[in-house]
Amino acid sequence: MSVSTPTNENGSKAELTAPPKKSWSDAAKAYLDSRVIIMLFLGFSAGIPILLIFSSLSLWLREAGIDRSVVTMFSWAALGYSFKFIWAPLIDALPVPFLTKWLGRRRGWMVVSQLLVILAIILMARVNPIDEHVLVYMAAAAVLLGFSSATQDIVIDAYRIELAPPAMQSILSSIYVSGYRIGMIVAGAGALYLADYFGSTETFYSYEAWRNTYYIMAAVMTLGLLTTFASYEPTAETLQKNKQQLNLKVFLSYSALLLVPGLLFGFIYLINIVINEIFNSAVALVPLAWLPGIKLYFMVLIAAAPLLLLFFIINQSKIINKAPLVAETRSDYVRLVLLFVAAVFSFIVCYVLLGKVLPETEAVFIGFIVETLHLLSSLAAAVAAGYVLVQVGLVRKEVAMATWIDPILDFFRRYGKKALLLLALIGLYRISDIVAGVISNVFYQDMGFSKTDIANAVKLVGVIMSIGGGFLGGLLAQRFRIMQAMMVGALLASATNLLFVILTYNPGNLPIMYMAVIFDNLAAGLASAVFIAFLSALTSIRFTAVQYAIFSSLMTLMPKVLGGYSGTIVDNMGYPFFFVFTFAIGLPILYLIYVVDKKIVIGENDDPVADLTDSNPSNTAKD
Repeated sequence: MSVSTPTNENGSKAELTAPPKKSWSDAAKAYLDSRVIIMLFLGFSAGIPILLIFSSLSLWLREAGIDRSVVTMFSWAALGYSFKFIWAPLIDALPVPFLTKWLGRRRGWMVVSQLLVILAIILMARVNPIDEHVLVYMAAAAVLLGFSSATQDIVIDAYRIELAPPAMQSILSSIYVSGYRIGMIVAGAGALYLADYFGSTETFYSYEAWRNTYYIMAAVMTLGLLTTFASYEPTAETLQKNKQQLNLKVFLSYSALLLVPGLLFGFIYLINIVINEIFNSAVALVPLAWLPGIKLYFMVLIAAAPLLLLFFIINQSKIINKAPLVAETRSDYVRLVLLFVAAVFSFIVCYVLLGKVLPETEAVFIGFIVETLHLLSSLAAAVAAGYVLVQVGLVRKEVAMATWIDPILDFFRRYGKKALLLLALIGLYRISDIVAGVISNVFYQDMGFSKTDIANAVKLVGVIMSIGGGFLGGLLAQRFRIMQAMMVGALLASATNLLFVILTYNPGNLPIMYMAVIFDNLAAGLASAVFIAFLSALTSIRFTAVQYAIFSSLMTLMPKVLGGYSGTIVDNMGYPFFFVFTFAIGLPILYLIYVVDKKIVIGENDDPVADLTDSNPSNTAKD
């Protein structure tokens, strides 16, 4: 049942950032919630596609003999991640024919995006890039993968915020990040292992090996679909509770069989790698004779996923959707899509044309300003095109306002002029570690480390430590106020960059490298988890998809633009100065967090369907 809460002078709800303190044990118990398992698997599903566009695809194309210039252009397929806020309003505004009535608004869109991800991966697998004349089909499939995976991110973020109250968001955020990282390991290191296993190497290219690898990655996405059909719609009333409860019980049992042995084996394997790399030994903590049995166990579980998926599809409970949709008629749906296409086309045309006119410069600050103006001008062109089309009647003004404008106005209504302070914090919070991370792989190579050293330390140990950092961030945000956790995350993310200064004076030293990678990734994982919880707290449930998409796009936009000049800074000033610089630019963020904590009351998400929670069949699993 909905409960009214006091508001501040700007109309914000009562302070979210000061929940009652929990003990460490109570905070840890939150990870046993069924919603945590749901978000872990959805995070895994979201983490699979990204590296299939970047690192894995790059290596595939290079083994096929494609020029570096062409390979790097394929990274543009992931631009959808940076501009997903443009079509995020459509996720809130438009229903999916049949699926929305059957599964609900969020799960309906989730199924569509996941099926498109699977389709895109299969299409990529069917193209042999050694024939350069078919690369255009590979590029089209990669663009589809980038768009569909970014759409999946939009829906999952909205689903996560609607799935649990604000006090639970830190845990869900941390477990989502952990699942995302696990997915990246599977799609990154896992895909490379499979390609090598099937017979493709740097000296001997095998299209069949990479085709089979991508087919397996498409099959792995079945776990995402499985989770979607086994979960429930937060903003819908469930009419057949027994079916939903059975689906959850079966899903949780399957999850336990998959996760418990997986985490145990992964932890032992991690310790094994670190010991062998640092001490140059060949210790095997897991007997080699056990490995075939372990592989068979997980292969059987993964093979069972499609059967479980079929069961969940058949056993779906009937629901009554309660979440309002912006568009009311089929004509509104079509017109909104046309407006979106026109705005995107205007953005692309303006960006390309301005790119030919704007001057090129090697000066870091001037180049940063030029690129910022380049981007803002292109966005302005898209907005202008949309405005003109609304004025001429392509879309009803009230529908356009409710879709694109009201979510932005809502944020400023709740926080007033102080919203600008929040946007500054969102845009700059991750600047220290993102700018440093842009050049990290080049740095390791310059320090004399081999590709194997980098892969083991960064791609495996580093990612696993970031998962651990995510868990710590979730516990920290449960134990303390979110702004206190934000302060700790920002301080650690900046300070750990100084460890790389030590490495610059000890090139080729593996123990120091592992020390820097471990602590840096722990800090990054912690900061990411608490920051996502913070963004979730700022998001109104009435405009979940739109507002969170804007926040998540903004948090990486400026740091990535500045990070593009990291190479220039290193060339002119050297690595020691660069890492001290990345530490220094993180210090003002600490003051910004302090000001936000003192001046702004973070508003509690207003939930228009809160009265449905009592009728949700999964409440017993929540409490």
